[in-house]
Amino acid sequence: MEDPAFPDSVDTMSSTPGSAPPKTTTGGGSMISFNIDYIKSIPGILKVCELFFGLITWACVASYPYQYYLNGIGAGQHWVMFVAVTTWLITLILFILFVLSVHTNVPFLSGLPWPFIEMAYNGGASVLYFLAACVQAGTTATRWVYLPGYTTYAAAAAFAFFTTIAYVADAFFAVQAWRSQGGGAAAGAGTQP
Repeated sequence: MEDPAFPDSVDTMSSTPGSAPPKTTTGGGSMISFNIDYIKSIPGILKVCELFFGLITWACVASYPYQYYLNGIGAGQHWVMFVAVTTWLITLILFILFVLSVHTNVPFLSGLPWPFIEMAYNGGASVLYFLAACVQAGTTATRWVYLPGYTTYAAAAAFAFFTTIAYVADAFFAVQAWRSQGGGAAAGAGTQP
């Protein structure tokens, strides 16, 4: 049932004789639209993998008390937790922006060079996660197999490396997208990754 107070389309320009037809906006001109195609794309699938593996890494590190042991062994757990939580939150924000197409529909976001931003973020996250995975693996190596928490530390190291692989793959595809847009810092401004 159509309500005359809320039409399905709205004329945004008045037309004069001999001019182009008026532009029409459907759905009330919402800045948010669900983009299911992004979830099915390679960058979308990689973001889901990054969020999944990152959450498991985060949970494993947080589930066992990490404190300073003898000679500072275990101190790197704070770094691992910082990287896991920070990259997980930033990846979640980017995923929401891309799934809801906010990055292309909000005027001040649509002018940003998204392929370059994706490339820079994924490259940086790859390096940080690789360092965190190495720290986690090193912390795991200092523990004896029969001590409590060894399997949790080992699982955190394994999933940190899985997350690193997902970020490296995402960085690779982001570089490909950036190059296809021209390869400059401003290339791809206003385009979807």
